[in-house]
Amino acid sequence: MSTVPADIAGIGATSLKLRVSPGFDPLKAGVGPDEYFLLSRIDGNLSVREVLLNSGLPVDRGIAIVTRLRSIGALLLPGESAAPSSAAPVPAAGTKPPPRSAVGTARHKDKLAHDLNLSNPTPEELAALEEEADLDDGERRLILTLERLLEKQDPYMLIGVSQGADAKTLKRAYFLLSKEIHPDRYYGKKLGSFAGRMSHVFEEISRAYARLTTADKSRASSSSTAVRTSEQPQTPQEYAAELFERACQLEIGGDPMGAMKLFAACVRMDPQLKYLRRATSCALAAGQPRSAVEYAKKANALAPNDVSSTRLLANAFRQAGKLSDAEEVLLMAMAMKNENDVLTIELKNDLAEVRRLLATP
Repeated sequence: MSTVPADIAGIGATSLKLRVSPGFDPLKAGVGPDEYFLLSRIDGNLSVREVLLNSGLPVDRGIAIVTRLRSIGALLLPGESAAPSSAAPVPAAGTKPPPRSAVGTARHKDKLAHDLNLSNPTPEELAALEEEADLDDGERRLILTLERLLEKQDPYMLIGVSQGADAKTLKRAYFLLSKEIHPDRYYGKKLGSFAGRMSHVFEEISRAYARLTTADKSRASSSSTAVRTSEQPQTPQEYAAELFERACQLEIGGDPMGAMKLFAACVRMDPQLKYLRRATSCALAAGQPRSAVEYAKKANALAPNDVSSTRLLANAFRQAGKLSDAEEVLLMAMAMKNENDVLTIELKNDLAEVRRLLATP
């Protein structure tokens, strides 16, 4: 999933701006690295949607983390002074879930259109079915089946829909399938050879979906133009939003350089804050500090009093080797109003590290 839903169960609308509960201690609560990272981005100024999009984490994983943080009393909704207690906390994101029975998994797989019989299995496939890994038989067969379908180079067959399926059917099938094989679903498990198989298959399915949706929109646009010549063309803002979604899909699918190209086109047409922040994070992850600095400067100009945007600019300067600039920006960020104790601690740590690097001969 690369699109943030309108609501999250147990939290509400993703347009809400959450705050970190005063006095919440991440160490005592035993939050994990990804949870701590996301917690540090919640400052009362950004909505849940913006936090998820700017985090660089897969949206599904980000939602799981926000839900978990809310359940352990780390986050406050607008108007709350104390987080409600939870009788059944959500397991920590990234921890190994209770084992699922093979029957339950097989029943869930019945929703998929793929034939998992694996007729005439190769010796390699037979070995994979028997190797030691924390996957049940249905999960193994699904991944091996998808590997076979990759060879046919038919994106419709790969996703599990008929030729010419409408956008709604295609989207439903893609989200169901990607949820089943998303690498984060099996975080912390022993996967053996299936770790590489799963990552490759997930990336190819994401690319197939992006190709089909782009082609579908192109066909719809051509048809609309032919039938209704007076129809207004797609606005730059609409096209930028489309490019942004495709860029996020590529980034999540493991193609940061491909995502960078689309982010660049997106911000040229519509330099929104959320586009610029996500482009900055992608550039940093892709090892492109010059681009990261360019995007971060523009984001900071749009939101000069936003602590998270300012810190992102400091990170870009630091990766680009501009340590004096990073120090100056971090000092500015620490002077801003900020109710997130975790973010304040991270700013202090960032500043200490930058000063250490400046003092190193």
